[in-house]
Amino acid sequence: MMQRRDRKKTSSVRPIALAAALLQACFGPGFALPSIALDPTGGPFNTGAMPSNYRQLLKDFKPFELPPEPATDHNLNKTLDLGPLRQSTLQSTLAPLPNSKVIRLEASYNQQLSLREALYYALDHSLPVKIARESYTYQRFQFFGQMLDVLPNFSVGYNLTNSDIRPNTTSFSRVFQPSVRYPLFTGGNVLYTAIAQYYRQRGWGESYKVSINDALLDIYQKYTNVMLNNALLQVRAKALAISEQQLALNNTLFKSGNGTQFAIMQSRTQLAADRQALLAQQVAARQAAMALSFALNFPMAINLVPSTDVISEQAIIDQNISVEDLLDLALKNRPDLRQYELFRLSAARNVQVAASPLFPQASASTTYTHSTTNIFPPKISSNNNVAGAGVFGGLFNTFQAGFALSWSLPNLGATYIFNVVSARALSRQASLQANQELLLVSEQVRSAYLTAITAREQIDTSAYGVASAAEALRLANLRLQTGLGTNLELIQAQRDYVSALTNQAQAIISSNQAQVQLLHDMGLISAETILNGYRFDRAPLAR
Repeated sequence: MMQRRDRKKTSSVRPIALAAALLQACFGPGFALPSIALDPTGGPFNTGAMPSNYRQLLKDFKPFELPPEPATDHNLNKTLDLGPLRQSTLQSTLAPLPNSKVIRLEASYNQQLSLREALYYALDHSLPVKIARESYTYQRFQFFGQMLDVLPNFSVGYNLTNSDIRPNTTSFSRVFQPSVRYPLFTGGNVLYTAIAQYYRQRGWGESYKVSINDALLDIYQKYTNVMLNNALLQVRAKALAISEQQLALNNTLFKSGNGTQFAIMQSRTQLAADRQALLAQQVAARQAAMALSFALNFPMAINLVPSTDVISEQAIIDQNISVEDLLDLALKNRPDLRQYELFRLSAARNVQVAASPLFPQASASTTYTHSTTNIFPPKISSNNNVAGAGVFGGLFNTFQAGFALSWSLPNLGATYIFNVVSARALSRQASLQANQELLLVSEQVRSAYLTAITAREQIDTSAYGVASAAEALRLANLRLQTGLGTNLELIQAQRDYVSALTNQAQAIISSNQAQVQLLHDMGLISAETILNGYRFDRAPLAR
C-alpha cells in the first residue's frame, strides 16, 4: 500500500516537469520555472504563489509562432571548427568490445604538415614534375644539337696499302688525308630542322609548366581531402559520444521505470553502427594520407595529418570577376594553349624538312693529302719498268679545294613527294588539336566557374541544415527525457545532425577545391596564388 501511494505522489508531480520542459523548448533552455507549492492537504495548486511575470509569460505565449530562422551570414558559415581530436581520446572511444581484436593502423608515427610545406615540397620532389623536367631537358639539348648542323663536316683518313707488282716489285704506301666539307645548300634541311626543333623544345617547356600546374592542383586536392577526412573523423567521434550518452540515458530511464528494453537495444545498435563508422573513417583518413604521401614522393610509413583542425573557406578567386575576364586570362596564361600552338608551328616546319631532298645539294670542300710510297727493290733493272703500273716512289703533299653540285632523285622523287604529303597531314592534325584544346580550355573555365559559385552557395545551405539539425537533436533529447518523445526520434535526429555536419564539411572543402580548379584552368595556379589568392586588376580602358 505504501508503494502505491508513493508511486501516485510521484506521478502527480510529473506534469510540472513536463510543463517545464515544454516552456524551456519554447522560450529557450535559459527559462526557469518559478517554484509552485502544493497544498499540504492535497488540494489544488496554490496559485497565489505564482509571480506576476509568470502569468504575463503564459498570457503572451503563442504556441503557433515559428522558431527563428538560422543565421545565413556567409562569413559565419564558411568556417567549421569541431575542436582538436586527440589520439588518446580516439583510442578510448575505440576501446575493444569483449572477444574482439584491436584494429591498429600500420603507420609508424604521425607528422603534421601545412599546406605551404606540401606545395613547396612538391615543386622539388614530385615525380611527375621531375619526369617533365627531364623531358624538357632532352628536347632542349636536341635543339642545341640541331643548331650545330651549320658547322662544317670534318673527316680524316689514314690508309696503308701494300702492293705486289709481278714479277719482282713491291710497293708500300701510307696516305694521311684530312678534309673539311662546307654544306652550302641542302634544300633548307639544316635550317628548317633547327627551327622545327626550336618550336618543339619550347612546346615541351610549356608542357613542363603544365606538369607543375597539374602537380600543384593534385597536391592541393589531396591535402584538402586529408583535411576533410580528419574533420569527418571528428564528426564520427562526436557521433559516437552522442550515442554513448543516448545509451546511458535509456539505461537511466529503464532503471527509473520510464524506459523499455527495446529503446536500449536500439541505442546499442546505433552505438555499434557509430563505432563501425568511426573505424571505417579512421581507415579512410589513413588512405587519404597515403595518397598525399604518394603525390609528394614521401615515405609511406609516415601518417601525414594537417597542421590545423579548423576547415574554412578561402577567398582564392575574386567573386566579382566575370566569366569573360576569366576566359581572357585563360587565353593569355594557359600553358596548354601555347604548347599546342608551338607544336603546330613545329609540324608546319616539318613539311619544309620533308621537301628539302627534292632540291639540289651544293657543298664546298678542302682536302689535304700526305702520301708516302716505298718501292722494293729500290733499284730496278731496265727490263722491269714499274711506271706503266702507275706506281711512283717518293713523298707527296697535295692540297685540294673543290665545289660540288648534285641533284639526286631516287625513284624519281616519288618517295619524297609522299613524305611531304604525310607531313602536311600531320601539320593539319596539329592545327586541329590546337583548336580542340582552345575549345577544351573554354569549356573547363566555364564549368569550373559554375562549380565555384555553386559550391559557395552550398556552404550556406549546409550550415542552415546544421543549425536546424542541432536544434532538432536538442529538442528530441529533451522530449525523450520528459517522456513526450521516442528513442527512434532521437536516433533519427542524431543521424540528421551527423549528416548535416558531414555536408557542411564537404561543402567547405568543395568550395576551396573548386576555386583552385578555376585558378588552374586559368593558368594562374602557383604556390603563392593558392596560399594568398588571386586578385584581378582590370586594366584601364585606352582613350
